[in-house]
Amino acid sequence: MLTTKLFPFLDLDLLKPYFYFLVFIGLYLTFRLKFPQVRFLFLAIKIFSGNMDYKGSRGRLVHSQAFYAGTGSSLLPGAVLGSALALVLAGPGVLVWIWLSSFLIMPLRFVSSTLAIRFRIKLESGRYLSGPMYFIEKALRARWLAIAFSLACLLTVLSMGSAIPILGASFLAQNGLDIQGMTVPFLVSIIVVFVVLGGIRRIGRVSSYIAPIGLILFFLSYILLFGDHLGNFYAFLEAVFKEAMQPFSLLLGGGFSLARIFSTGTGMFFLSTETGIGKSAGVAGVVRTDSAAKQGIVSMLATFFEGFVISTLVIYALFSFGVKDLESVKNFLSVLINGPTDPARLALIASFLLFSIVAISGWFYTGEQNARYIFGEKFANVYRILFIASLLGSAYAYVQYGEEFLLRVFGIGYGLALITAVPVLISLVLLAKVAQGELRKFLEGGAHYEIFKDFYLLLLSILPKNLVSLLFGILASLRLPRFIMIPILKAFAKAYKINLNEAELEIKEYNSLNQFFTRALKAGARIIDSAENALVSPVDARITGFGDINDQVILQAKGVDYNLKELIGGDKYLSKFENGKYITFYLSPQDYHRIHSPAYGRILGYYYEPGKLFPVNELAVFGIRGLFPKNERLITFLQTEFGLVAVIKVGASNVGRIRVTYDKKIITNTLIRTTKEEDYKDVSIMIEKGAELGRFEMGSTVILILERDTFDFAELPLNEKVTYGTTIGTFRKQVLKLPR
Repeated sequence: MLTTKLFPFLDLDLLKPYFYFLVFIGLYLTFRLKFPQVRFLFLAIKIFSGNMDYKGSRGRLVHSQAFYAGTGSSLLPGAVLGSALALVLAGPGVLVWIWLSSFLIMPLRFVSSTLAIRFRIKLESGRYLSGPMYFIEKALRARWLAIAFSLACLLTVLSMGSAIPILGASFLAQNGLDIQGMTVPFLVSIIVVFVVLGGIRRIGRVSSYIAPIGLILFFLSYILLFGDHLGNFYAFLEAVFKEAMQPFSLLLGGGFSLARIFSTGTGMFFLSTETGIGKSAGVAGVVRTDSAAKQGIVSMLATFFEGFVISTLVIYALFSFGVKDLESVKNFLSVLINGPTDPARLALIASFLLFSIVAISGWFYTGEQNARYIFGEKFANVYRILFIASLLGSAYAYVQYGEEFLLRVFGIGYGLALITAVPVLISLVLLAKVAQGELRKFLEGGAHYEIFKDFYLLLLSILPKNLVSLLFGILASLRLPRFIMIPILKAFAKAYKINLNEAELEIKEYNSLNQFFTRALKAGARIIDSAENALVSPVDARITGFGDINDQVILQAKGVDYNLKELIGGDKYLSKFENGKYITFYLSPQDYHRIHSPAYGRILGYYYEPGKLFPVNELAVFGIRGLFPKNERLITFLQTEFGLVAVIKVGASNVGRIRVTYDKKIITNTLIRTTKEEDYKDVSIMIEKGAELGRFEMGSTVILILERDTFDFAELPLNEKVTYGTTIGTFRKQVLKLPR
């Protein structure tokens, strides 16, 4: 184990109090917040995936964009470097302490990100100002401490933030790609300038694209480069735990000595991943959210990923190759990077180059926020010049002076990061009550953290729903031999208690599951209310919600609401439906799946939105924020004699197709899908009340939207079945005469 000085200007003994402080605060927050890292892990992934995004919330970035932009420099480069340095300082046993400490430290990121949103400031221009300096000043009333933090952070940005990523890129370019000089630093700087001049929105968007690509390239290259050379994983774990437990097995001073070594190594890991210095909180502060606690929950994923995934992979690989000290790390890197140019090595280099762009962009924004806080808006351009000069100057110095300059910059950057962490960590302890209050409000507002439910919703997020539904539609349309098909249809009918007496054909006459599912009914099976002003149910279904539209907000139930503009796909008829009424029908597999016109009228056109295909069961509807506007939709606009009606057909998992009778060219759920809109200006398409309008090939949801001041509901049975043709309300007065 190497415990001597690694970098100039950095005393490794300072890492021990930093580490102990982190663990103490993490332990305190873990108990105060009742183990949020356990309760909210799956919920964090669900929020990160976008299932709880709400476009009406205030902010500039969605959760995933803020996550990548804020943690880009720690998620991969910092975690890899920190793991290697921790191994050098304390041996493989340090991995266990990284795991344990990461678990305890996860709430730190929750609190810092939550506070950043809670105390952010919105300017008249729409810009958000956020970061630890604002919650230090506002909540602690200590502007001097906030200014001290910002100054230290600004210096950290100009060293650790700008210099280290560009130096890493220069190192890879020279040693891995044999590109000497300033070519790569100039290219990276040009890309960074393009990104940061677009503001935080462009930083977030670019980060959310290239960071996942970088991670994929890293994992692929890891498998290809190391897969055949890694040692036995169980033997590795045995060695790790055996060494990690040595401090407890020794009774005298040796145990404490080893504990100090482990604390130094673990402290180096967390400093490399920027833990406690408030960098990710500044970006988290501009996230678009209706609750400060949501991004706090997401932020914990960074520590989880760094501390459990990346650290394990890196230390496992280094251990397998016999890396034990700084010199062997250098030799390992030399062999790894300078080896033959093959796709695996190029993928590894590309992953770090991509993350250098993400890291530099995120650090730029952090520095800009601090510069504005201290010196005001006028200093922004000066800061930008300083930042770019720092980038290119660092790269030039590395080209001229080599590794010695690299180590000096690392030492300065790490030293400044330690100073920056002090006021942030103190603030997290003093303001834990505020973060706890935000978490309580989030949970009282209807958020849930049921672990198995969140895991189910997580699976829904990551599965290729559209592809699965397309394949299911193909399978359901297969015409199997009669001796196979008939038992399948009978089993399906029995499982879902389908009333076969209403079906137009005998069960043996259906050639596929899809044909049976979209079966017609016998003549006279449904009675259509013939009153001209009666609006009838378009489907056999359960009514899951109905009511008034408040401006553009449709409140379904249990706090779940939808934006009208998102649901109907634009502004064309928006003004007519604002403050109108809605009714939602859920079709289960048991139901008859043809859709009928709820009134006599003229079809004006349609709008098709090729969205996702989440299931529309109750668990998904109330667990995935804004599900209906997210899903594939085909909206038919129907002009009746009493007002305008939108018939929204919402796709769902395993709905092979949505088909309509008035336009055979409409094909949904295809491999290549684009938004489509059609106005039938040159043709008059009339449809009778109760006439077939379309069909679902498997189950889904229909929503009716009614023009304001045109309609009154009947007494409707909420969460009970109605059949198509049943009166669900009456129109108020006739406003025009249509040809019959």
